[in-house]
Amino acid sequence: MSLFLTILKIIGIVLLVILAVVLVVLLLLLFVPIRYYVNADIEETNLETEVDKLKDRIQAKAGFNFLMHLVRGYIEYPKDMEFTVKVLFFKVFPGKNKDEDTTEEFEEELPYEMEEGFENQESGESESEQPESDAETSKEESKDESQNEVQDETQNTDIEDSDSSAENDDSNPDGAERENDASSEENFDDEEEEEKQSFLDVLKKIKDIVVQIIKTPQNVYQKIKCTISSIYAKIDMVKKTLENDIFKRAFNVSKKQVLRVLKMIIPRKCNINLRVGMSDPTATADIFAAYGILYPILAGKVYITPDFENPVIAGSVRIKGRIRLVTIVWAAAVLYFNKDVRKTIRRFKKILNS
Repeated sequence: MSLFLTILKIIGIVLLVILAVVLVVLLLLLFVPIRYYVNADIEETNLETEVDKLKDRIQAKAGFNFLMHLVRGYIEYPKDMEFTVKVLFFKVFPGKNKDEDTTEEFEEELPYEMEEGFENQESGESESEQPESDAETSKEESKDESQNEVQDETQNTDIEDSDSSAENDDSNPDGAERENDASSEENFDDEEEEEKQSFLDVLKKIKDIVVQIIKTPQNVYQKIKCTISSIYAKIDMVKKTLENDIFKRAFNVSKKQVLRVLKMIIPRKCNINLRVGMSDPTATADIFAAYGILYPILAGKVYITPDFENPVIAGSVRIKGRIRLVTIVWAAAVLYFNKDVRKTIRRFKKILNS
């Protein structure tokens, strides 16, 4: 009994440890933020003479890190342009492609195998040329003999058929003439009936075509009328849904949660410095005017210095932010379990399917 209890105790401890580990991992994933960043530098480039070199003068890097850089991922331009994920010092994504290694080995060994294969094929062809020629000559001779035999048999059968037909014609010439006359009359009557039926079929087809031509505008008009009425009905249903109190409550809840998620995702640190100059000073002025319109939103984050003398572009970008999964999960749970939101979604599904 004591042994059984000790086994149960060990099993319980192991299960509790597993549950504790799972809970710790879930809490870390939910509450520890995922930090992201974007860094970019643009060297001073003349937009008239050095446009082709602009791609080479841009250096950018974007990535994320989690748990004090324990898990990190990044992508760089213009280096390998491949998203890489690392855990500690180990590369997790992308993994090594075994297919590439095997193809390289195969390509290295391929020339020697090809040479041996070609030598074997040449030797085999030289040996097989003579017996193939002998076999072809024997086949041709057998074909000629069989054709001669078939021709002799067909000639004999034709002679026998001609003799039998001649005897039949000599024995009853009058009956043959009568039979020919009757068959010709029957054929003539059948031809007349077929001509009448074909003429009637043509008339029926013409009638059907005329009826379809007359009915198609009516059918098109009815279809257009039905579609317009269905569109008006759907518009009326959507209008009633939007004016309903349930939709208003669902919209307020959804707006609150979406704004909360967006506020969390928006970068907290943003420093963009750009020096822009176009070949036409009016174009530079237009860019700076658009920046002035957006200045209340971009103030303290984006700085644009116009250059009215030189067509040039240069600058740097530094963006940092963080994402908490608990905020996204909480917003999704609130929207999923809210009755007003679910009723509104069902209502719109019915409107689309109706």
